[in-house]
Order: sequence, then C-alpha cells, then structure tokens
Amino acid sequence: MDGLKGLRLLTLRIRNLRNLRSVDLDLRERSQRILLTGANGAGKTTLLEAVYLLARGRSFRGRKAGSLTSDGERRTLIEGRFCEVDSSSESILVFERSGRGSLRRYNSVAMGPLPPSDSPLRVKLVGENPQVLLEGEPTLRRGLLDWNVFHVEHQLGRLRADVRRVLAQRNAALRQGGARVSAWDPAFVELSDQLTVKRVAFLDRWRTQFRSLAEDFAFLDGCDLFFDRGWPKDTDLLDILERGRSAEIQRGQTLAGAHRADIRIARDGSPSRLSRGQAKVAVCLLQLAAERVHLMTGLAPSLWLLDDVDAELDKGTADRLWRLFGEPEAQLLIARLSRESGDLADGSTMLDTMFHVEHGVLISALADPTPTTKSSV
Repeated sequence: MDGLKGLRLLTLRIRNLRNLRSVDLDLRERSQRILLTGANGAGKTTLLEAVYLLARGRSFRGRKAGSLTSDGERRTLIEGRFCEVDSSSESILVFERSGRGSLRRYNSVAMGPLPPSDSPLRVKLVGENPQVLLEGEPTLRRGLLDWNVFHVEHQLGRLRADVRRVLAQRNAALRQGGARVSAWDPAFVELSDQLTVKRVAFLDRWRTQFRSLAEDFAFLDGCDLFFDRGWPKDTDLLDILERGRSAEIQRGQTLAGAHRADIRIARDGSPSRLSRGQAKVAVCLLQLAAERVHLMTGLAPSLWLLDDVDAELDKGTADRLWRLFGEPEAQLLIARLSRESGDLADGSTMLDTMFHVEHGVLISALADPTPTTKSSV
C-alpha cells in the first residue's frame, strides 16, 4: 500500500449507521474545507464516525453511543472513494458490520488489522469532548501517544503485543502467589525499555512542536509536554519490581512498567489548570504538533475530522486555531452547530462547502443558503 497515504475523500456512501440510514455525499467538486452543521443529535458526529470507521475499522465513540447499526436493521455499510492529491486514480474503502462481525475491504480485497503506517487512509480526530483526554484515564493519553508513534515506528505494534503477552503471564503468576513471577521479569523489563525508547524518541520531537504552537496562546505560557514512563525516573525497573513484589501479589497485578506510561501538560512540573475551552485548544495543539512531526518524516497530510472544535472559545482564540488547521494542504471535515456559531474568517484563502444535517435530511448549501440537494439520513 505504499504511496496511498494522504488520500482525499471524493464520495461517501452510508447505509444504516446509527441515525444515518441513507446518505450519499459527493465532494468531487467541493472545497478543501467541508462544514457539517446541525443541531445536537442530528448526525454530524456520525458522519465523521463513518470516515473514521473506514480509516481505522473501529469507532471513536464508547459503548454509551449504542449500536452502530440503525434500529431495526441488520447491516451497516460505509463506502468511501478516495484519490491521491493531484491524481485521477480512485481507490475504494468499504466497512461492513453485521451479526457476523466487522469487515473492511480495500479495492475489493479484504483487510485484516493493519498498523497505521500501512493503512490506506490516515485521519486525525479532535472529538467533541477532547478535554476528557487530559482529565481522563491514562489509557486514553497512552493510546494517543502510541497511535502517533505507530506512524514513524513501524514495529511498535509487534512490540506492544509482546509487552501485553508477557504482562499477562506475569500478572497470572502474581495471582497464583508469585512463586514463578521472577521468570517473567527479565523479558518484561527488556520490552518495557524498548517500548520506552521509541516513545521518548517521538515525544522529544512532539514536545518541540507543541511548544512552538503553544506560543500563540497566552494561557499556555510556561506549559510543556511531559512523559511519565511508568516507573520512577533514574531508577532500575527490575529493582522496582523486586522491591514491590509484596504489593503486587496483594493486588494481583504489575504496578510498574511501560503499560503504566502517561503524558501530561504541566507548568513548572505541576498539572496545568485549564478551563474546558483551554483544554480543547491544548488537545488540538497536541494533534497539530503530532501532524508536524509526521510531515517532517515524509508523510502526506492527514484527513482531519474536527467535531465542535471552536465551542466555548472566544473569536480571537478560535481564529488562531483555524489558521493552524489551515496550514497543511489537508482536507478538513468540520462538524459544528451552525456557520454562525463561530465564524471561520481566519484569514485563510480556503473556501468552504457546507452541508446541513436536520431531521434525517442532509442538505447541500454551497454558496447558496437555499437547499439544493437532499439525502435521506
């Protein structure tokens, strides 16, 4: 799949995805920036989810969002046609979900699990509640870190799988009283060290770009991106494991190692106190900084999925943020309540294509507020 990164969405066909029962979106003659407007619950986020499912084969929404497949239906189908920028050659990605599970096909060939570096479509997401990333469980932030590392460290998937395998064996030994746990310690320590080296190599570049981007936002003055590797700095992991053996046996789990790594935005070593809007900006900057690192390694621009990014932001902050999103020549799919909910007059030369989602209807509103095209959703 070499050379198929940085594809541009041409058409999107959706059947029975949550409240979107039948959508056909044609973007062949549309602009680089696509606005999806509508009230809460209208289906804007689900349109972004459809592209995400094509790219990654899984949803970014939790179980609380309910079943992917529309009520009363047995099958979900999503089909996207893409082309590389400045190319007329089209590719087709298909995602299907039925009672037998999920399947993705690329140009009619079934796809198994792929590392991000081999995926035919790269997307970057900023969800509707990005502040949860900073405030929630470390698993979320570890996932963001590793997903971005994946793109430049192609062996990360195998390494993570090895860590999980050895960790599961070590935890099983702990739950059985710890008699055989020491047999797993050397492998676990070595794998944790290898994974940490790859994370740190990416994070050093990520931190540099984050600092540069944060300079335009006064509330992030003095903030930096920090990495906690999963055990105390300047200590030996094997020694930590041996000294903490009693606590581990009592808890039945490994309490230190690469599986407990975390990232944080802090000022002078202390966690930054950010409002919801400020946290949203910080998460956007993390994704933009990661994109800069990826572009430096030779990857083409991602397709951006942006959900209600400028809610709770003043106009000056929102405009600065939109200018940053407009820097790379990337396609942006932007979900927001309305065009008026925050003007995108950010000084860029981008023209916008707008679609409005309302009560099961997708309305094209390019240049003319009068509905021109309707698609059942």
